[in-house]
Amino acid sequence: MLENPKSTIKRDEFVAFVALAAMLTWFCHEMIFSGKIPFFRDLASYFYPIKFSVAEAFKSGELPLWDRRMASGFPIMAGFQSAVFYPPSIVFFLLPFFSAMQFTFVFHYAVAASGSYILFRSWKCPVFVAVIGAILFAFGGTTVSLTNLLNHFQGAVWLPWIIYLWERSVRAERWKEFVVFSIVSLCQLLAGSPEIFVLSIGLVVLDTMRMYGEGECGGFCRKVAVLSGAGLIIIGLGMVQLLPTAELVLQSRRDQPIPSSEALAWSLRPSGLIGLLVPTLEADASLSTGVRLLFVDGLPFLISRYMGIITVFSLCSWLAAGKRERLVVLVLIAISLLCAFGQYTPVYPFLYAWVPVLRAVRFPEKFYYLTFALLVFAAVRGLRTLTEGENSRSTGVIAVAIPVAWIIIYATFRWDPKLLAHWIQSPLDGQIQWTINPMTIATILFSLEKQIVISTLLAGILLLNRFKLLGASTLQSLLVLVVFVDLSIANKPLHFSLDKELIQNAAHVIEKPPTDHGRIFYYPPGNNLHPSFLRVSGNPSYEKGLEIPLNNLLPNTGLLYGFEYFQDIDALGRQCYTDFLIFINALPPDQRGNLLRVLNVKYVIAFHPLNVKRLKLVHEFPEHYSRLYEVTGGVPRAYVVSRATYEQDPMSTLRRLSSEVFDPMREVIVDTPTHLASKTSFRGAATIKLYENNKVQISARLSDPGILVLTDAFYPGWKAFVDGKEQKVLRANYFFRGVELPTGDHRVEFVYDPLSFKLGLVISSLTAALLIAVPLVGWLRRRAVFTRSRSALSQSPPSSIADRLG
Repeated sequence: MLENPKSTIKRDEFVAFVALAAMLTWFCHEMIFSGKIPFFRDLASYFYPIKFSVAEAFKSGELPLWDRRMASGFPIMAGFQSAVFYPPSIVFFLLPFFSAMQFTFVFHYAVAASGSYILFRSWKCPVFVAVIGAILFAFGGTTVSLTNLLNHFQGAVWLPWIIYLWERSVRAERWKEFVVFSIVSLCQLLAGSPEIFVLSIGLVVLDTMRMYGEGECGGFCRKVAVLSGAGLIIIGLGMVQLLPTAELVLQSRRDQPIPSSEALAWSLRPSGLIGLLVPTLEADASLSTGVRLLFVDGLPFLISRYMGIITVFSLCSWLAAGKRERLVVLVLIAISLLCAFGQYTPVYPFLYAWVPVLRAVRFPEKFYYLTFALLVFAAVRGLRTLTEGENSRSTGVIAVAIPVAWIIIYATFRWDPKLLAHWIQSPLDGQIQWTINPMTIATILFSLEKQIVISTLLAGILLLNRFKLLGASTLQSLLVLVVFVDLSIANKPLHFSLDKELIQNAAHVIEKPPTDHGRIFYYPPGNNLHPSFLRVSGNPSYEKGLEIPLNNLLPNTGLLYGFEYFQDIDALGRQCYTDFLIFINALPPDQRGNLLRVLNVKYVIAFHPLNVKRLKLVHEFPEHYSRLYEVTGGVPRAYVVSRATYEQDPMSTLRRLSSEVFDPMREVIVDTPTHLASKTSFRGAATIKLYENNKVQISARLSDPGILVLTDAFYPGWKAFVDGKEQKVLRANYFFRGVELPTGDHRVEFVYDPLSFKLGLVISSLTAALLIAVPLVGWLRRRAVFTRSRSALSQSPPSSIADRLG
């Protein structure tokens, strides 16, 4: 009795999903079963505090429009990376914070694996080829590298789903598929990475060209027009996020484009492509950086590009197959790499100078995302050729040549390890490499041994398949297993998973947040006071290296414990903070304390001795490598003054704020002329009664007219109400908010009510209503036509009806 082909396909699909689920469980088992979360690079100091702020707001039943603790107050929803309106963010309302973070990582790996599998199956790939393709995309080095850049990770995993849903929309040409594609694309955009979204749409256009070239769809220009319509819907639906973000952009350093040195900082070194063949670093918790660098001399933007040995076999097979698409894909890969190389070629700097859009993109290495997607596409195509015996002769040559090449490379370096050290230390990309130690050489040789073993296993499997010595199911199972083990060994340690108690139980240089809301300021080494890096004397382990920012409450780690900051580490950088950095970095160190006292900074943390006036050493913490200073004469969070000086120029304002003659408790500098008459006998007091993210209530008492100063960030959307009546919010001391008050006792309320959010919400709601109305109108019209037809038919004479039936 023959087995039903449909039931066989269903069984194979079920087995494939079970296998992917099992692999996902193993790859993330520390997060699923051990309660650990990834700790690397920006996670603990940037993404976890942001997500914690979002989670707190959700659990209190409000939208996270504003965070009072970050950067003297920050419109956290407007910051794209917070992903407030990203649908999976609802998990931060449903689960405890660390459980929500664990779910976030596992969920997005599942999105990547399931989407890529379904996409490859829609391309008629055999089940096992689709599984291997899903492994390459979901557990490949690029995807795993993005886990420590959470917004990019959340966006990147949606690419296969977007392409799959677009192809369905193109083939079906139905409203439902079109809307589903638009909504999922919006989901990717709201994940927090506009760059990944734009690159994904570029890949959708390329896929449309592929479909048109292969005769899968007609009317290329019409499809582009449809895609443009989807773009309008995405923008319309996303306005609730996009308008506040646009407002934040307008408040950022718009008059000062990102310097090319900063924009091109993370460019992909051409030598970094070695990472496609062999891992270029290894997780090592004994080192403070957490990794042992092998073929690179500094952490790249993407810490791994490794896609497994199977990719080498597949790409060689794809190149040997002579497909027409080969030239086009190779050209696209070359273009994407030229962009990713950034400063290492003259191409991208030229484009950066002449294409204004690129000036908004930092780090050219992000373009490698295109390279990665194209390589996965080519590898899946090549794997089909490799395993289906379309060119058995070339398959045999490839299967033999690759292990032999690895053996030759290994034997050469094993015979003379100094040759390996000399090659690595030689100038690569025009730069002298770092000093090599014996442990690094041993690690590289061991890595080469692993590549020999894996490539030999794959070669044996392919040769046995060529000579028909393996059954189909055995071949498929072995290939899937070897590929997953290869990538798992190389990339799984790059999660750098540690127990969440590292955050919960970390000791702090300040035990509790100051009750007077005094802020913390990190004073880094060197002349740049932006908290972009830290350096300590000693050789801490990786775990201690992670604890140092937590111990010392560096921006923005203290948000997890309720501490507040002046420094802004958002990627955009608001204009006022940029002006502050330019000014204070040029200010003599002895005068910097005068400026810090005006900013409501109470404590300064440094890893080196400071000799700055108004900074008093409170305590030294050798166990945390740091010193704690207190700012003397600092202003409180809210206070009243009797004298106002009108000044619109930021630098003139900052010069006066940092001078010895300026008394911040008596005078304020505002950007609007006032008519206050200074009184020497002025008495005033301000007490904060309610202090929330979106609302601040203050009780003020003044013996004469004056100005209430609240040392929270001045920003569009804040309104002031004095005794229930709205008053103009003044820009006080360039950074903060103020309001003019008459004599007497007053109740002052600051409320964050941004027009950008309300207008964006209206546009998004109208767009959503339009999406619902279009099919509803169509249904009503069809129903009306059907009703009229029935009515006409029922009113016809019997003979006429008989004639029609006859």
